[in-house]
Amino acid sequence: MVFRKFSLGEMFEGLAERAVDAVLLEIYFGLEFPPLSRKGRGKIEGKVLEDLESFNYQSFKRAYSYLKQKGFIQTIKEADCLPKITKAGQKRINSLIPFYDEKRVWDGKIYLVTYDLPVEKNKERDYLRNFLKKIGCGMLQQSIWITPYNPSNFLKQFIKEHDLLEELILVSSVGKGGAIAGMTFTELIEKVYHLSGINEKYKEFIFEAQNCRNKIIKNRLICQFLSILKDDPQLPFSLLPNDWMGDKAHRLFREMTTS
Repeated sequence: MVFRKFSLGEMFEGLAERAVDAVLLEIYFGLEFPPLSRKGRGKIEGKVLEDLESFNYQSFKRAYSYLKQKGFIQTIKEADCLPKITKAGQKRINSLIPFYDEKRVWDGKIYLVTYDLPVEKNKERDYLRNFLKKIGCGMLQQSIWITPYNPSNFLKQFIKEHDLLEELILVSSVGKGGAIAGMTFTELIEKVYHLSGINEKYKEFIFEAQNCRNKIIKNRLICQFLSILKDDPQLPFSLLPNDWMGDKAHRLFREMTTS
């Protein structure tokens, strides 16, 4: 088996956009790194920790101080102990870590979101695109997005908050057996959500997780799974490919985080 080198940035890729969030997640998962000067560290550890030699300690220190200032962590006096995550810190972590939905109730429809915002609403258009991504929609064309989950209530709230006219953002649906742009549901889902690429990442995670006996690699695999899950639209199970590896990856993740 070939062990891949993980940098600190790659470890939290897709989870943390800011250094302070990366440090908070590092504390949350209890990721402890052996001293760089430790003699006789194994070949695997050497590959994993190689990037630490160039790690910007001052950046880490500033992020750590910021977390304390905001009340996300509490320092502990005992030596060699990680600081304690506060309630505020846990709330922040919950906003960063994606949730795996084991139920995924589906009404059998595909919903289309179309919008036509005027030029003077460019800022709202950008907000809307980011919002659609956040609620799991995928872009079919420039102003046409799809999702298997009814987005109507979310969009009503968005329209209200941004003081938009309801007729500028429309939601329609297509039932089972229907087609959009000449494509079946299966073809449409693959085109929009690129499931094959996500599935390959799950396969890579599974391979490494099944063969991992090293705690340091294991810690990074935990974050690797969460990064993949954040990109996973978590579509209804009946719309997923027959060889979908998301469930198996999630079972391995649970084993890793409870053992």
